[in-house]
Amino acid sequence: MEASRPKPNFKDTILHELKRRHDCEVRPWEGLIRSHNRLLELNDNLKSNNIQLTLELDKLRAENENLKIHGETSGSSKSDKVSALEQKVFKLQEELTELHRRKGENSELIIQLNSALKLKENELSEARMKISEFESYQRALLTEKSNLEKTILGLEEQIQTIRDEHTSLQLMYNALEQDNRKINIEYQELLNRWLKYKAVQADLVNMQNDAEIKQKQLQMQNLLQQAAEQAVDVVEVDNPRSFPFLPFDGYPTKCVYKWDAHEGEVNAVKFGPTGILVATGGSDRKIKLWNIVNNTCEEAGVLTGCNAAVMSIDIDNDERHIVGGCNDFACRVWSSDRRLRHSLTGHSGKVLAARFVGGEATKVVSGSHDRTLKVWDLISKACIKTIFAGSSCNDLVTAGSMQTTIISGHFDKRIRFWDTRADTPTNEILLQGKITSVDIARDDTLLLACSRDDTIKLIDIRRNLVVSTLCAESFRTAFDWTRAAFSPNGRFVAAGSQDGAVYVWNALNAKLETILKEHSQSVSACTWNRQNMMLVSVDRSKRAVLWGDG
Repeated sequence: MEASRPKPNFKDTILHELKRRHDCEVRPWEGLIRSHNRLLELNDNLKSNNIQLTLELDKLRAENENLKIHGETSGSSKSDKVSALEQKVFKLQEELTELHRRKGENSELIIQLNSALKLKENELSEARMKISEFESYQRALLTEKSNLEKTILGLEEQIQTIRDEHTSLQLMYNALEQDNRKINIEYQELLNRWLKYKAVQADLVNMQNDAEIKQKQLQMQNLLQQAAEQAVDVVEVDNPRSFPFLPFDGYPTKCVYKWDAHEGEVNAVKFGPTGILVATGGSDRKIKLWNIVNNTCEEAGVLTGCNAAVMSIDIDNDERHIVGGCNDFACRVWSSDRRLRHSLTGHSGKVLAARFVGGEATKVVSGSHDRTLKVWDLISKACIKTIFAGSSCNDLVTAGSMQTTIISGHFDKRIRFWDTRADTPTNEILLQGKITSVDIARDDTLLLACSRDDTIKLIDIRRNLVVSTLCAESFRTAFDWTRAAFSPNGRFVAAGSQDGAVYVWNALNAKLETILKEHSQSVSACTWNRQNMMLVSVDRSKRAVLWGDG
């Protein structure tokens, strides 16, 4: 900002303004006023001359009268004098007439000058009014200027204060940045220590699992040895399929066993292909394995390693690997000996869906709240493809003869069909509610979609058409991850409701077949046994229920 100049003295300012006003008001009229003054002086001179001539005329007239009275006595000599006087009077009269004429002309000129003077006075008054307006405007501008100068001074003080604050904040920022570097170094050290600790812990868990497996193998060997030493009578059975499971074309009708599966909410459940193994995942960060034997459930192991709730479970076709999607932004793969084999990290949101591609333990596809789908190669232990879906994924399935099609259900009420060889969806279907789960029939022709509008849609994949809607008066979808499922033969659909009941529909005619009631809390997921019509459902109060025919 420029340095402030010294203010002028107020006396000089007043003198300058007076000179300027004098120049504006007097100089334009100086010539006219001088002419007017000369005319007035000439008029006064003419008036005085006129008065003198009038006095002389009166004297001459008086003398003429005296001469007329005494004319007789004066004689002829005096007559010459009288004639001379008469000539002189005549000349004086002519001069008087000329003076009167000039007086009239001067009077007219004075009138004209007076009118011009009035006009000039009017113009002068208007000019004075304008000058007064300009002076008031100038005073206002001076006042505004002083106010602006005060504002500028205040702003300069504020700018200086802000500069001081900026300097102090910059110093604080530099100090905090140094602290942040130190904290990052400490964090990296702690992270490395934590990773080493987790590796040691995983090794300890694997050692414990190995010990338990060896102990069970020893127990099994002892039992087999004892059984080999005992004699057993073989009895032929007329009906070799008289297994205590439901017939393949039926559906469960009652609860045959119930147990507390986890320490908190149970979010996921999955039957293995053999129909004996059941895996459940809960908010206690564990996946528990159960064996279904003689309509009862026995714990077969616990899979640990998750740092948040387990939301999705899938088992490969050989029952040798299990994948789980967790709320700690990762999905993990365990082997049948309960070892943690892979930790697939890369998502930036909760992983709500994770499945083996084609049921083989070579590839995994996962869907997350970060609006992406990722395909993982378990051989190279890397993400081989990331698909940007545009909306958070709640569930997904794979389809097709080559298992290259991924069908995902999303928060934006859309079902998207993806080809793993492309980056854009090959098809989209819009429903009336956000999708909570999807499932596909074994023949890859019919797709199930459960949504938050309390309905389940059956979609013909070949025609991209909703063929039927499954609903019930009291059926309510409880969660964004409520899982509905097809029966192994595709004839029935089971889904849990907010009221704690499990609803079973006929997929062929959309008829509600039965309502299974045993849960006291909202049911989050259910799964069918592939070998028979048994059904397992789980709820948010750590309870799991096995449904069958008794």
